Amino acid sequence: MEYNSLGRTGLNVSRVGFGGGGIGEVWGATTRDEAVRAVHKALDLGINYFDVAPAYGDGKAEEALGIALEGRSEEVIIGTKVRLAAEDMGDVSGAVQRSMETSLRLLKRDSVDILHVHNRFTEDRGNTLNSLSADDVMGPVLDAYQAVQTAGKTRFIGLSAMDHHVPTLNRIMDTGSWDTVLAYYNLLNWTAQSKPPPGVNLFDNGQNIPLAKKHNMGIIGIRSHAAGALTSSVDRPVPADNDLLREDIESAARLSFLLDDPIQNLSQAALVFCLMNRDIHTTVPGVKNQAESEEIAGCINLAPFLPARMTRLRELYFKGFRN
Repeated sequence: MEYNSLGRTGLNVSRVGFGGGGIGEVWGATTRDEAVRAVHKALDLGINYFDVAPAYGDGKAEEALGIALEGRSEEVIIGTKVRLAAEDMGDVSGAVQRSMETSLRLLKRDSVDILHVHNRFTEDRGNTLNSLSADDVMGPVLDAYQAVQTAGKTRFIGLSAMDHHVPTLNRIMDTGSWDTVLAYYNLLNWTAQSKPPPGVNLFDNGQNIPLAKKHNMGIIGIRSHAAGALTSSVDRPVPADNDLLREDIESAARLSFLLDDPIQNLSQAALVFCLMNRDIHTTVPGVKNQAESEEIAGCINLAPFLPARMTRLRELYFKGFRN
């Protein structure tokens, strides 16, 4: 395994991290025993960063991770999250503290390393479900997170940067108050790093990776496998109204040219692509079983795409993966 310093936090994280959505059954079914074995296998292979959230299976991910870490001697780095509902905004501090205490109980720990905000950011509060404004995040939310930090319940605080209003996120990041960012970046959407191709219909993540780098924030890559589109097959029913996933599956079908020894499947190609971006300190694909732990850890030893394949990939990307 390879390790990176996570921005200004100084935390030494494995470049391949462990996304808790899998053991929380967000990405298909698993069992508690298999989830625990997945964590154990990841630890055996040198993975030391684990990203979970209360929303992953209504606490299942945090609980499975807590059980799996009992009796293990490895030093691990854990990030979890708080998602504030509309009714929480009258007592943000209390809501954050209650969520934190529940997470720590499930994780069987006295503290975590990073606590992320798990809401979307929009111009005004509530523009999308449970979204927060910049004033919310820079005011009562920041106060509540810093209080938890002062109490020793988390070492660092961070932001989720998915489906946000770009100027709002930029305004929040430019305060310099937050230590880490969860950046949406994968083979099908590079806009956390660079501007979208002209005329291509992509959600623009606003180049938050360079902005985070400017502020020396830790950068954690999320959605490396595009909610399962960048795998051999999606491991759960695809909702009829999930247009993005359906479009991503269609685009991913055009990436077979990336599969050549030693890259054997699209899942490996997806993670190799993320590992090629050295600005990302760790990437956290969702994992739900031992085989997936083995696969993601093994990707650290796979070579980057050959120049000819990168040229073809860029051509497809700039055409929106269409003819």
